[in-house]
Amino acid sequence: MTMRWQRAARRGLRRPVFTLDHPDLDLDLLVLPTEDGHEWDGLLYVPRRGDPARRHIAVVVVHGSVGNYISGIPRRVSMGLAQDGFSVLAVNTRMANYGAFFGGGLLHLTPLDLDAAMNALRRRGYDRVVLLGFSMGSTVVTHYQALRRPPEVIGLCTLAHPASLVNSLRRRWERFGAEPGYMEVLRRAREALGPVPDPSARGDDGDEIFVVRRAAGPTNDPSHCEIWTYRTWWFSRGPAVEHLMSRSRIEHAGVPVLLVQAGDDLMIDPEEGHMLARFALKGGCPRADVVMVPGADHVFRGHEDVIVDACTEWLERLAAA
Repeated sequence: MTMRWQRAARRGLRRPVFTLDHPDLDLDLLVLPTEDGHEWDGLLYVPRRGDPARRHIAVVVVHGSVGNYISGIPRRVSMGLAQDGFSVLAVNTRMANYGAFFGGGLLHLTPLDLDAAMNALRRRGYDRVVLLGFSMGSTVVTHYQALRRPPEVIGLCTLAHPASLVNSLRRRWERFGAEPGYMEVLRRAREALGPVPDPSARGDDGDEIFVVRRAAGPTNDPSHCEIWTYRTWWFSRGPAVEHLMSRSRIEHAGVPVLLVQAGDDLMIDPEEGHMLARFALKGGCPRADVVMVPGADHVFRGHEDVIVDACTEWLERLAAA
């Protein structure tokens, strides 16, 4: 099902001014300890008043690549949903900021980070949770839901969701003529780590940093380059790695799904959202909705209110269920 939303003004809502704290929210900075001995930051937004059915739903927001819990889309959607009456926990994972550059950003271990977030919400009495991810975070929450299926999770919401992180990266590198290219990085990674890298090995075993020029744009400008370690690249964009393939993982979600896709996304084909919805329904999800945001780029620049509206109206249905 495809839907389109108008701006927040249609419902008479005042969107947050991001240089000011919202007076009707309690903000709680959390430290989330993981089973493997790490600690990540999170920010819990709790509305002080409003519909109890909304406040008792907690939305876990997961950032995209080289992002974090208080910047870009995670910041704006978290504040917007909290202003609309939902509790929100925006979290960092080991992929936040520069994790991929320095070897610690191992995407296959992120379920441990979301375990920590879920434990924090359980301690605070939340028993209705929605997982929301942006870009790479969409892959993270989809894999987590397929792997864990926590009883508290009642919905899965994704923004700019690639059907495959591998294909998304290859398409972008080919478009801009990245150097080295995908197959060359794959060859080097296998030389450095072995033909099938061991997911339980230490992050620094055989690892090293490399630079890909023209990875995100057509020039050698630093903003168009990417920095990885071979190990973080393999488990974030390597071939045939299960947790990177949302098109197969979403079949196991088992809950209602909302996919919000950008109409002018240069990284993701417009059809990928509909593909993921079909796979979700094929796997038995009770509902899978797709929202296309015309004119939006991958980060939804200038369309943040439309995204919050779409998520809020979808969450309203969950709150009423």
